[in-house]
Amino acid sequence: MDWYEGLNPEQCAAVAHNYGPLLILAGAGSGKTTVLVSRTGRLIAEGIAPASKICVLTFTNKAARELKHRVQLKIGAKAKGLWAGTFHSFGLQLLRKNYKRVGLSANFGVLDQSDTAAIIKELVKDIRTTKEKFDADKLANLINLIRAGKKLPPGYLEEYHELAEVLAPKYEKRLKTLGVTDFEGLLLEPLRLFKNHPEVLDGLQNHFSQIMVDEFQDTNLEQLNLINAISSGHKNLTVVGDDDQSIYGWRGAEINNILNFPHSYENCEVVKLERNYRSVSGILDLGNEVISKNAKRHGKILRSTKLDGSKDKPEVFVLENEDEESDFVVREITHFRGLNYQFGDIAILYRSNTQGAFIESALRRAQIPYAISGGTSIFDRKEAKDWLAYLKQSIWPDEVSLRRIINTPPRGIGETTLDKLTEFADKNNIDFQEACKRWKEAEVPEKTGEAIDNLLKWLWTFPQRLLDDEAIGKTISERFQILVRESGYRDHLAQTSAEGHVFEKRWQVIEIVGRIIESFVNKRESSVGTLKDFIDAMLLRDDPNEDTEKNQVQLMTMHASKGLEFPAVILVGVEEDLLPHKRLGGDIDEERRLFYVGITRAQKKLTLTYCRQRKKMGQIKPVFASRFLSDCSKELYEFYEHGSRPISGETREAMVSDFLKKLSEKPK
Repeated sequence: MDWYEGLNPEQCAAVAHNYGPLLILAGAGSGKTTVLVSRTGRLIAEGIAPASKICVLTFTNKAARELKHRVQLKIGAKAKGLWAGTFHSFGLQLLRKNYKRVGLSANFGVLDQSDTAAIIKELVKDIRTTKEKFDADKLANLINLIRAGKKLPPGYLEEYHELAEVLAPKYEKRLKTLGVTDFEGLLLEPLRLFKNHPEVLDGLQNHFSQIMVDEFQDTNLEQLNLINAISSGHKNLTVVGDDDQSIYGWRGAEINNILNFPHSYENCEVVKLERNYRSVSGILDLGNEVISKNAKRHGKILRSTKLDGSKDKPEVFVLENEDEESDFVVREITHFRGLNYQFGDIAILYRSNTQGAFIESALRRAQIPYAISGGTSIFDRKEAKDWLAYLKQSIWPDEVSLRRIINTPPRGIGETTLDKLTEFADKNNIDFQEACKRWKEAEVPEKTGEAIDNLLKWLWTFPQRLLDDEAIGKTISERFQILVRESGYRDHLAQTSAEGHVFEKRWQVIEIVGRIIESFVNKRESSVGTLKDFIDAMLLRDDPNEDTEKNQVQLMTMHASKGLEFPAVILVGVEEDLLPHKRLGGDIDEERRLFYVGITRAQKKLTLTYCRQRKKMGQIKPVFASRFLSDCSKELYEFYEHGSRPISGETREAMVSDFLKKLSEKPK
């Protein structure tokens, strides 16, 4: 097989690399996935490294699945054993194998953000403080910085700093007591494991002889330390990324990881992929001009490989206010439809989620189908989280899951009972679940104790009934819904929903979860082990719905658009205080990179808008074009100051002709 077929010279150079450090600077739309697939396949096919000795670290499960699938298509069975997945799934797998060494149980759970917030709120109650209320998410962020040994940012109030210092060890102790970890722990615990048990690190270094990292510009310090640790024995480390698309500094990504990589690794080869296969040249000309204003970057210029329509310039429209902007978006979608674009070809991008509300309203009025991407996952909904906890508790019991479901729906197991059980567990040095089984000794009333027994018995049979009990339903999805009804949860939803349509929406979440479980199991072996895999996938936020595509206009933030591409893009609100954002945009270079990401999502058509005035805090205030746009030469875009394209003579004549024709038509 010719692994270089169809590749350009720069891509060939990256694919041909065998040993030592390699930095692939992959510009937007430059075919980085093709390069990763070809390089991985070639290393295996030519015997440089068997599949089992290659580790590819990504930021999404979708990217990992795509890479494995494409390699498998090319080399078949030889691809078996290739490890590709996210940093968090790597950490989870490592901790599952070494759970005893890190002081966890074999079936440890992984807390999500809401569980973490609940624990922090509980810990705060036990500490005397002059301040009444604290933001649990802010505290969680500071606690994670302390756990990672980082300096606390000056932006927070001193009392937050002080409280976080007190809470950090207590929080870690609580995780140990509960027998769980959290997302931060999936990165921190492996590093501690390497330090305390060097034999584990030695084993990994011997096991993996080639390490590859995708989206390297998004890595944080812990991820870099993890990469360095497992590759330090051989330095066969290939990282792929684009410093111009580093937009996640607010969540810990360190752009210096990619900027300093060539200096940090001796004899590092650098390959720049600057040929863009996505966008026409007019769009890239604007993108190149925007990003050139950033001083700290490796420096590259994207060149379009497209010839058709390559002279089409982006278009900038000035609107009076957000209402007019929303109406303009509807007209622009209609304009694109007239050019034979489907709804699914069009994306509307904005800096802040709040901008989407006006546009949504306009799209609804115009009956234009749309979907909001990068929004709430189905597994962020309370109903889905409740039943993931049910499933988890039935297979891998832990205190967090049990406390979530023990009185949901209500079973008469109130706070007084939970306090008694907690006190009994502490007094007898047992876990909360064991205390629940010994409720009589904890002096829990008979009726309440029986409710606990009934729940535990029901949970014991839940997995097998879900997989096999055809007496209650033919499919897993049917059985899931029936079991949820049986638990009393459906009645609970009906009783706690103020209106019928609210109940229907909440129950729909249950139906969707049932279908997702069924789809997951049907693609694998129908077993409790598969349900365990499903739980792990959900804990790692691997949303099985992410691959579904429909013919709908896509609404999303610029952050959510990264990695995607659309034939036509409308970038709304390209103005000061929104881009860069007044409150969220402290790092101007990162805000400029975000604008660059938005521009380079467009393949053929790019429309940008800004308003003359916008309502802020209930007051109408004048606004101005973003400095990022003002800094660019006006020759790079068509400018429409009055919010519409001038009508050509030919179009005007056609409109007049149509109008006169309609006038002359006799009414039926």
